Amino acid sequence: MKVLLVDTHNMLHRARFGFGDGDHKIYFNFFRMLMGELKRHTPDIVYVVDEGRPTKSLELLETYKGNREKLKDPQFHREKKEVFETIKTISGFTYIRHPDFECDDVIGQLASCVHKADDVTIISTDSDFIQLISENVNVWHPQKKKFLENWHVDYVTWKALRGDPTDNVSGVSGIGPKRADVLAADDKTLENFLEKDPIKREQFEISRGVIQLKEVPKDKMEVVQSDFIADKLFNEFSNRQFKTMIGNAWPKWVEQFSKSGGKHAI
Repeated sequence: MKVLLVDTHNMLHRARFGFGDGDHKIYFNFFRMLMGELKRHTPDIVYVVDEGRPTKSLELLETYKGNREKLKDPQFHREKKEVFETIKTISGFTYIRHPDFECDDVIGQLASCVHKADDVTIISTDSDFIQLISENVNVWHPQKKKFLENWHVDYVTWKALRGDPTDNVSGVSGIGPKRADVLAADDKTLENFLEKDPIKREQFEISRGVIQLKEVPKDKMEVVQSDFIADKLFNEFSNRQFKTMIGNAWPKWVEQFSKSGGKHAI
């Protein structure tokens, strides 16, 4: 079975900066992008994965993502709500969210546990998903239009050493990319380096704990499986005057959404 896992907030923010204007720009761009990925990957089942609070990461690092300003854009939040409402009620896809875990963690659980025997494709520009790449799991970068390659050394170790400025994760002080290559390539070399400096060991362990995807329990998981209701989706597009979607291209939308509406395995 072919499974598509959508990093939804990642796609929503790309939709926000996509072409066009008006009151329904994000909604339009989101579904246009999603349709493109359905045609490209022809999945049997689609999971639209929402964000929860990064509770475990914040326990490890109180300042995790503390460098990000909260988005104050009423249109974005309104359209995001409308997108999720459509997904939950008439799309035929599976909406999934855990309130205490990030989207990344839920995607990791789906890819490595729930669908470990299936052909899984993750849609995201987030490089952290490299740690999931395996024989059955691929990561499609929608901007680069290519599958990401596996890292040359253990990705989690390498990134824990280097840190991640976008998430306010500092990593180990004084470690550049070449030094990280050497340390991540050999466990003994890494251990010899860390045992000499307890502070750097602590920096490394915290960074690794934050960057590594977490195991997500099933309790409190919100899972909504909708049926694909073509006429209602047509009305949503029509009411927003999406003429390019409801014209000659509409039969393709029906065909593609119908093919991709498999039931979840949770």
